[in-house]
Formats: sequence, structure tokens, C-alpha cells
Amino acid sequence: MVVSAGDVNPAVLTRMRDTLTHRGPDDAGIWVSSDGSVGLGHRRLSILDLSEKGRQPMTDELGRAVIVYNGEVYNFADLRRELQSGGVRFRSDTDTEVILQAYLAWGEAFVDHLEGMFAIALWDVAQRKLLLVRDRLGVKPLFYAVEPDGVIFGSEIRAVLASDRVSRDLSPEAAWDYFSYGYVPTPATIYRRIFKLPPATMLRYQAGDLELAKYWGPSFESLGDSPETARRKLIEHIDRAVEDYLVADVPTGAYLSGGVDSSIVTQRAAAIFREQAATHRLGGTNLHTFTIGFDVEEHSEVQYARQAAQRYGTEHTELIVSREMAHEHDETILGLFDEPFAASSTIPMTFLATLARRKVTVALCGEGGDETFGGYSWYRNWLEFQKPGFWKTPLGKGACRTLETLLGRRKKKWRLAGMESVELYSQLMGAVEAEDKKHIFSAELTEHLQNRDNAAYFRQHWREDLPPMARMQYVDLCTFLPDLNLTRADRTSMRVSLELRVPLLNHHLVEYAVGLPQDVRNPDNELKGLFKRAVQDRLPEEIRTRKKKGFSAPVKQWFTPDDLKRLIQEVRSEQPDLARAWLAGDLSKRISIFHGSRGYKLWVFLQWLKKNG
Repeated sequence: MVVSAGDVNPAVLTRMRDTLTHRGPDDAGIWVSSDGSVGLGHRRLSILDLSEKGRQPMTDELGRAVIVYNGEVYNFADLRRELQSGGVRFRSDTDTEVILQAYLAWGEAFVDHLEGMFAIALWDVAQRKLLLVRDRLGVKPLFYAVEPDGVIFGSEIRAVLASDRVSRDLSPEAAWDYFSYGYVPTPATIYRRIFKLPPATMLRYQAGDLELAKYWGPSFESLGDSPETARRKLIEHIDRAVEDYLVADVPTGAYLSGGVDSSIVTQRAAAIFREQAATHRLGGTNLHTFTIGFDVEEHSEVQYARQAAQRYGTEHTELIVSREMAHEHDETILGLFDEPFAASSTIPMTFLATLARRKVTVALCGEGGDETFGGYSWYRNWLEFQKPGFWKTPLGKGACRTLETLLGRRKKKWRLAGMESVELYSQLMGAVEAEDKKHIFSAELTEHLQNRDNAAYFRQHWREDLPPMARMQYVDLCTFLPDLNLTRADRTSMRVSLELRVPLLNHHLVEYAVGLPQDVRNPDNELKGLFKRAVQDRLPEEIRTRKKKGFSAPVKQWFTPDDLKRLIQEVRSEQPDLARAWLAGDLSKRISIFHGSRGYKLWVFLQWLKKNG
């Protein structure tokens, strides 16, 4: 966790490590170099080789390198055999030792051989070189700070802060951006001196020099397979990924929402359990499935999940979450991220992880299916707004401004039609516009930040060389997927020491799906068109053809204007200096424009200021 100038304190290292006990309750260790300049700490959640041979930090027999690592490498058995054929001897049956020996055999190219989710720190003793590596899609998190005397890193922000060597200065720029995206976009965090390591990135630190290098990226529109061939190959990729992701020495289950993604993962996993058909070890004799519903009926999907569980013969458990239950766990849910994070689906995911952990240690889920196969509704909405129309003309834009002035309110539909491509995409993704941010922040902050690009993160990944739907899919893979969906999945599951696996983000599957031509992947711009055709014989028609809901909480009913008003007063009472510096003086009078998901963004932000300012 620390590479410094020679003053690593084992007690501090232990304190940093133990902020992550929830991520690894089964075992713990630290390693400090003989000169005191390097310290690594690890908390272990035992999944493979439950013996003490799997303890980390782990060194090779000759002490050439040391590793700490969070995640799973699903092809470790194949890599182990390949390394053994070259004369490597293993002391454990863990994927950790395979990663370590892969580095010693292949150098920095070792990462190209890994298939899975991982955040890895490797210290090369002879070269005095630190490598930090994050998996291709960003399933596992990794944070770091660069100080004059070294690098401090950890799986969560709290571990970096626990070093007491990193400034806690907050970033108003990050707060402003949070209201655009619902999260602080990579590489920033709410703390000025702490950064997220981007997905598919290797950080190299040696002799005081730091370098970041991207080692992978999806190649869109690169294949020429026919629809018939694509359907067959897609199923083969899905089946292989699910089987590989089931390897475990502990009880295993699956999240089941009743949507097509979680249902196809469950279908294949249940078949493997039923037939005991995996080529390697399974965790248990039957598949457990878990579902969360809501007390607001239009948000609940339990009936579809129940139908899928009955069809596939799983041991099924479900729970209905109410407003009262959600608010009883406010502190727990908001404390997961160490910075403002406004995915309302965090609420049910927190309860879902707790429910699953009562019976299993590993769970599969359908996360990533929309990014991999092109399934989000905003793709279609964006295409609709791209059609020629009056509101896109200079006259129409002028009329929009005039009508808004006369009416005293803004008509979002008129304005969306006249927006440029990336700004429109940002709005469809739920961004709070700069004009509305002025209602939240103090005049001083607004003046400083009002010219900040409200869609810069999306613009950074916007590729005009791709067809329209592929363009948005690429942006989602680079931004929304790692920064929101996978962050939420990681924190909610690891809080209760549950390892959540995402087979639909197997990088070979992703490479194949996004490499297909747009008219094969999404024929006639049909969302998930190819995927639904490929799996149609495996899913009930009601699940395959039903309208997509998304896994969001009923925030409009659960977080009301009265809740916001009370919270504003609490922030002013408990954090008066920060409230004066950051918040508009009359914020309580302006909250009428913040409701639904926008209201939840504000509620989360205010709660975070109250607790952490």
C-alpha cells in the first residue's frame, strides 16, 4: 500500500489495511522491505485454496517479487499448466501465485495473459519497480496518491486516507462534475490528491518517475460475421464465460432480476450445476438465486425473477424493500463510496448483497449486458432527437428561448432537440445542466465553475468514426460502466465480503460482441437485437420480450422535497463553514426543480457534505 522514501511504519500500514477488513475478513498480512521503503498490506476473502498457502502479500521462493491482489483470474488453471511446462513450480493452488509467476516469466506483458477481474500491486525487488494494474473493464477498483516521497494506494479511498500522508482537501470541480454524471469521473475523486486508476491501465513507478500506460481497448466494427454465425458464436462465448466464472471452493449463487441478462447467466449456471458439467471445481451442489423487489409496485420485478427461478430449478430467495428500510440504512449505503455517488440502484443492491451473503460467498450477475450488447433506452432516444426538426434550426432555438422567458420555465424537450450531440447524450444520461447547478452552489463557486464543460468526460470518449449506436456504446463502456455500474456492484458486494462476478464482461465476449457490425449487433437499431435472437430458445418469452425497467429505486417516492429541506438545515447546522462556502444561501427555496433522480443526486451530495465536510 505504500512505496516511499524509507519510513514505512508497520502500525500505519496495518491501520490502512484494516480499513478494508470488509473486503477480506478471512486472513490478513503485511510485508515491509528490509530497508523500510516499501510496505504492502492485504485482507483476504478466501475463494480458492482456503489454506494459509494463499495468504498475501505473497512472494516467490527466491524473493524476486511481492504481490497483493484483489479479484479473480478465471483462466489461472490454463496459465498454471503453461507455466509448469516451462519449469515453474507452485506452492499453492491459488490464482495469486499464478499471477506472480506469470510476471516473473513474461514481465509486464503478463497482464495480456490474464482473463478476469483484478486490481494488482507488484513490487519488483531487483528493479525497485512498482506496478499497479487494473482489469480491462474496471470491475475492481484501485486508488492512489502521489506524494513527494512516494506512492500510496489501496482498493478504496479510505485506505489511502488512513495513511495520514495525503491531504483531505476537497475538489469543488469534482463536486460540480458529480452533478453531471452522478459520480466523480475517472481519474478524479472528491479529494484533490487522490486519483482512480483507469480501467485497462498499468501504473509504473520507478526511481521517482510515474508513468501510466493503457494496455487494452475494445475494437468496434472490426469483424464481418453474418447474423447466423454471430448468434452461434455469441452463445459459445456466453456459455464459456459463465462456466469459467463459476470456479470456486465456496458456495455460489446468482443475482436474478428477471431481465434477459441475469436470466441467461442463471440459465447457463443452473444447467452446469444440475449436470455438474464444469471442467473445474464448483462451489456447492445447486445454484442459489436472489431477488429484490420494492414496495412501489411499478418498480418491482419479482414476478419475473420468480418465474425464471422456477424454470431453471434454483434455490430462490427474495426480499421486498420499503422506504422505511432504505432510510434505516442511509448511513451504511452512503458510507460505501468515500465520495458522492448517486446511483439509486445502490439501495436495492445493498440489500441484495446482504441477502445473498447469508447463503453464498460468490455470486454471478448480469452486469454489463447493456454495454456489451447495446441495450440502453437512451440510444434510441438520442437517435430520435437527431432527426431534423424545427427546434434544431436557428429560428427554433430562438423561439425556445423566447417561449421559456415568457412561460417563466424551461421546456426540456424543446431544448434537447436543439442540443449538439454530446451535450444531448449527457442530458439523456441525467446530467444537471450548468444553469441548474447555479441553484445548488454558492455564487463564488458558480462564478469559478460555470464555464466548465458539462459533458467533458463523455466528449473525451466520443468517437465520430463509429456508427451512432456504437458511438454511445463505446462511451458507456469507458465511463458509465466502470464509474457507476461496476463501482456500485463492487462496493455493495464487498461490504459484506461477497465476491460478485460479471461473466457478460468477459473480455473475449465483449471483444466479439462489439466487434460485430452495428447492423448485426443491433439490426434495425433494435436494442440487444442479436443477443435476444441468440438466447430466444433459452428464455421464457415473457422475459425475453418484456419492456426493460432497469434496477433503480423509487426515489421520487422515497426522497421527497421535505427530506431535502430537513437535510439542508442539518448541513448548515453541522458544517456551517462548508455550507457557506459551497451552497447557495437560498437553496431551500430552489429545490422544486430537484425531484426524482435529480433530487436523489442532491440528497446524496448533502448527506456526504454533512458527514465528511
